[in-house]
Amino acid sequence: MNRKAGKHGKGVYQRCSDDCATDRCRIHKWAYMVELPPDHAGKRRQLTKGGFETAKDAAEARAEVVRQHRLGELPANGKLTVEQWLTRWLTLPAVTELRPSTIVGYGDHVRLYLVPYLGRTKLSELRSTQIVDMVTRIRADRETARDQATKQNAEYAKEAEAINAERLAAGNKRMLRPKHTAVPRPFGASSAQRLRATLRAALTAALVHGEVTRNVAAGKAVKIKGGERPKIQVWEPDQLRDFLTAIEDERLYPLVYLAAFAGLRRGELCGLSWDDLDLDRGRLVVRFQHTSVNYKVVRGKPKTRESEDAPVDLDASTVTVLRAWKTQQLKDKLAWGPAWANPDNLVFTRGDGSGWHPDTATKTFVSLVARSGLPRTRLHDLRHLAGSLQIAAGVDIAIVSKRLRHSTIKLTSDTYGHLIGNAGKNAAEAAHTLVFGQKDQPAGRGRSRRKRSA
Repeated sequence: MNRKAGKHGKGVYQRCSDDCATDRCRIHKWAYMVELPPDHAGKRRQLTKGGFETAKDAAEARAEVVRQHRLGELPANGKLTVEQWLTRWLTLPAVTELRPSTIVGYGDHVRLYLVPYLGRTKLSELRSTQIVDMVTRIRADRETARDQATKQNAEYAKEAEAINAERLAAGNKRMLRPKHTAVPRPFGASSAQRLRATLRAALTAALVHGEVTRNVAAGKAVKIKGGERPKIQVWEPDQLRDFLTAIEDERLYPLVYLAAFAGLRRGELCGLSWDDLDLDRGRLVVRFQHTSVNYKVVRGKPKTRESEDAPVDLDASTVTVLRAWKTQQLKDKLAWGPAWANPDNLVFTRGDGSGWHPDTATKTFVSLVARSGLPRTRLHDLRHLAGSLQIAAGVDIAIVSKRLRHSTIKLTSDTYGHLIGNAGKNAAEAAHTLVFGQKDQPAGRGRSRRKRSA
């Protein structure tokens, strides 16, 4: 039988049995029921929820549901779980029309983190505290996995050492390489912020579709420490010069040269076409990029709107390098004959005309750096090197930002501000020289002035 709470209004009850005490049942919880208007198909809609300690608690919760319904804030489906919504969200055009790399990133976040840690939670009941708790648990689990992998590798090393000792004693010079378990990377602040951004995007879509009344991942209550932008450490000018001299005969040389002096991203370098390069004017336009999505090369638009169709001016030396490379490419085409194929008219190609796979370009670059004996650096760091060289040369940071096609000057300043160094001093001296010249200096308080003649 259902025992109703008269003074708290209709729709509040206890689901008791005949054996329950008539005055007050201490076994069964209180619940509420709200009868809503039928949906667009005429289907009855009834919301129920139990588990309340008192009739008053159930009545207050019911009143909140009624209030949300009257204001049009009631979720369309209060029983929808986070997993069910995320599965649906990944199929919406707002996601499927994004860049392939973004789609893969969203899918990985949903599969690896959001569903395992939040999937069973009802979407309408998700709270910001649960998001913070999820990040804390992920970090703890990741550290546990790292410790286990490290211990396993130590055991593998001991096993290999024992076997190699026996082989060495037996006169066998061939040593056994120990097994290796991949050690997961730490789940740092940047990873946490990217995960939050994915959930925020999913909840924004849920808000649009009426599945939630607010985006709990967008508020300040989700206190996840943001990753500090690391200070960029790049080669010195003489190190770049030595490296370029060392790889002058390598096929990757012109790509590296352009990266170091024009600041293009890896995908933009691999996707650059001769159709977008004007050597006579010394200018290129970034229209496409090649990205690696599960090792498959995808040709698409540049990373940011600021990069799309953005002109980049080239210095005379870079133009000379590219002209020489174009001549070499024509020689390759003649040597390979009909087997040579370059349908996208790419600037940087292998001997057979095929473009550089972004991952292969990175591995080749790393190998060349290791062979040169110079400090380790990434292919992407050449973009940072291009920015730092311009700043060191005294170029205004606004111009540097525009050449690198950053979305804001603040991004450029935050990334390269610590590299300004003498450039700021030189700028101050240049302004002073413009007014007073190199030799003439203004008289200070401690400097005597000539007396005027009578």
